[in-house]
Amino acid sequence: MPLQIARQGTPYRSDFLDLRGGLNNAKSDELILPNELSDVSNYLPDIHKSGGLIKRNGLTAKSTPQSEAITSVFDGVADNYFTTSTSIRDLAGTSVDGSLTSSTGPDWARFDDTNLGNIDIFVNGAEERRSANGTTWANVSNMPNFKYIEPFNRFLFGAGHDKGRVRWSNPEDVETWDADNEIIITLDAENDITGLMSFRNNLVIFAERSFHHIAGFDEKRMTLPFSSYEIGCTSHRSIVKCRHGLFWWSDQGLIWSPDGFNVFNPSLVKIPDTIRSLNKGQYTNVHGIWNPNLECIQMYVHRGTSTTQDLMISYYPGEINSQSTGSESRFGSFWVSRGDGVTMGGSGVVKESGENKIYIGSAAAAGKLFEQTGDDDVGSPIAAYFETQRESAKLGEEALKRSRRITALFIASGVPKATYGAYIDDSLSISESFDLSLTEAALYWMSVNWTRLL
Repeated sequence: MPLQIARQGTPYRSDFLDLRGGLNNAKSDELILPNELSDVSNYLPDIHKSGGLIKRNGLTAKSTPQSEAITSVFDGVADNYFTTSTSIRDLAGTSVDGSLTSSTGPDWARFDDTNLGNIDIFVNGAEERRSANGTTWANVSNMPNFKYIEPFNRFLFGAGHDKGRVRWSNPEDVETWDADNEIIITLDAENDITGLMSFRNNLVIFAERSFHHIAGFDEKRMTLPFSSYEIGCTSHRSIVKCRHGLFWWSDQGLIWSPDGFNVFNPSLVKIPDTIRSLNKGQYTNVHGIWNPNLECIQMYVHRGTSTTQDLMISYYPGEINSQSTGSESRFGSFWVSRGDGVTMGGSGVVKESGENKIYIGSAAAAGKLFEQTGDDDVGSPIAAYFETQRESAKLGEEALKRSRRITALFIASGVPKATYGAYIDDSLSISESFDLSLTEAALYWMSVNWTRLL
C-alpha cells in the first residue's frame, strides 16, 4: 500500500510496500522484512499484472457429484481423466472404467508402444489398465503390479511391486518385461520406493529416506550412478518438475532440487511454524502440481488432527526477495490458503485447446471435480486476510510509528466488503479498523489521519 508520511515543516516522499515477500513465520513479527507478511490466508502475489496481492482462484464445478473421493487428475494422450477409489472417469464424470478394486493412490503415464500406439496407462499397485482411445480400457498384459510408473527414453519403468526393485519394459513394448531388465536398490527396513520421475538425463527413484538416479539408453546397460541419503519423499503425488527443477514433499516439508542432485528446504527457512502445525501422519497423501498460469508450486497438505487436505501451500521459486541481503533471498515466497477451495483429494494440470487449466477434486464423498477459477468457491465468498510487519510505517531512517496519514489502495473486483486495520503502539490486537462496503469493481482509496500516533 502507498504510505504518505510527513513531519511538520519537513515533507517526505511516499513509499510503496510491495508485500510480495510472502509469509515468514521463522522470525517474530517485528523482525521480518518490510515486504514480508506475519500471517496470510487466501492471498497470492499478482506477478503478471498489478504487482500487488490478489485473492486465490475459486472453484467452478466441472463434473457431476461423485460417490467417492477423487484421487487423481491426469492429462492423457487420448483424453483427460480423474479417478475415484474404484473408477476412471472423463472430466465430465462419466465412467470409462468402473472395475477397479484398489483405492491405493494411482499413478499414470503416457507411452508410445510400437504395437499399441500412443496409450494412456494407469496403475494402483493391484491393477494395470491401458487405453488408446480414452473410452475402451484393457489390462496391460504381463506387467507387474506396479504402484509407480514413468516413461524414460524408450522404456516404461515401474516400481512398488517388490521392495527396492525397479523394472523396465522392452523398448517401446509395454507388454514385454524381460527378467533381466531390473535394478535392485539396497534399502533398509524403513526405506522403500515411493515414486519415480524422469528429470533431464536421469530417472529419479524416490524412497522414504533417500533418492537415486538411473541412467542409460540401452536396454541392458542401465546404471545406478547416484544415490543420496540426505532426504526422502513421502508421496509420489507430491513429485513435481518444472523449469526451476524438482520439488517434492518430505518428512521435513517441501524439498527443492534445482539440478536433481543438490537439495534445499525453503519451507524450514521461511515457514517452520506452518510445517510444525501439519499432520505428519497424513504426509503420504500430500499431492501437488506446478501451476504454469501462476508460476508456482501448489501443495495440498493436512493440519493438526485433520485427515482431509485443508491447507494449500503455494510456493513461488522465481520470486527473488530484493529486500533480503542474505541467502534467504533465493528461497522464493510462500503463501497459504484455506477454505473449500483447498479441501481436495487430487489435483492436476490439463491442457485444453492450448490453454493450461487447473483441476482439483474433492477429498470427500459426494464431491465433484472443480476447475480452479472464478472469484468464489461455488457461490461461497473467499475470506482472505494478511498481516504485515509490525513496524511497517517508518519516518526517516530512525523514527518509528510517526505518520500523520496512511493511504490504503484496494483494487476491488467481485468483493462485497474489505476491512482495513492497524496496530497502535505495542497493542497485541487491532486498535482501529474500518469496514469498506464495495458495490462494484473499482479502485478504492482510503486515507486515515492518525492523530493518535503523533
